[in-house]
Amino acid sequence: MNRYVRWGAALIVLPLAACNTDRSNAFSSTVPQPAAVTTNAQDASFINAAGPSDQFEIQTSQVALQKARSPVVRAYAQHMVDDHTKTTQQLTQLAASKGATLSQGLDPTQDRLLAAVRAAGPGSFDRTYLSGQVTGHTATVATFNDEVNNGRDADVKAFAQQNLPTIQQHLADARRLAGRR
Repeated sequence: MNRYVRWGAALIVLPLAACNTDRSNAFSSTVPQPAAVTTNAQDASFINAAGPSDQFEIQTSQVALQKARSPVVRAYAQHMVDDHTKTTQQLTQLAASKGATLSQGLDPTQDRLLAAVRAAGPGSFDRTYLSGQVTGHTATVATFNDEVNNGRDADVKAFAQQNLPTIQQHLADARRLAGRR
């Protein structure tokens, strides 16, 4: 699809550039140039999913730092904030190097889970938070596995390979804390 967007942009921009009388730079006016994104659809999809995933983990864990009853759950939440802040920084740099920008918005499922975590009362908070962590990390592991197996951009694929074991550990820890196997 990315290829079709570029061809479509070229079909629009080229005729407009031909109307430009300043031949020193055929694209100096008329239509602004789109950012050159060097990733394919698979890799761009991964970047677009990984950014909001990090934001979900950070936001829910910040709530947990305030509301969790268990010191173990609070320690897990702090670990999530630290790790996902680090990967957000790495992913932001990677995306910029590929001409992409990270989405800061959450997807609808993440929005619902965040709302549930925020609304959870003291008696159910830890369980609700950990359930959201299991759900979120399960989806993230699948996204990272998909990139490792199907990604084509070497840098994006390397990012996924480097961070997948950490995310798998986050999932295992969340399951253990939630009492799931």
